[in-house]
Amino acid sequence: MPATEETVAALRKAVRAKKTAEDRADAARAALSVVMADAIREGMKQGEVVELTGYTREHVRRLVAKVEDERAARDIAES
Repeated sequence: MPATEETVAALRKAVRAKKTAEDRADAARAALSVVMADAIREGMKQGEVVELTGYTREHVRRLVAKVEDERAARDIAES
């Protein structure tokens, strides 16, 4: 039995909503990484960031290192 137009439309709408939610989650994670890097740069201990975020030390280290690498690359490109 073929799907009705309403079913297809509902599925397409759900797929778009999922994609939008994933994009927003990606943006939120990226923003969180920047804030974590800023906090550590300003003197917050990694353990405090771990406690506040629930991430492991290794995950925090990787995310902050990525932000710092991106900043360094941007600084080089701007000079």
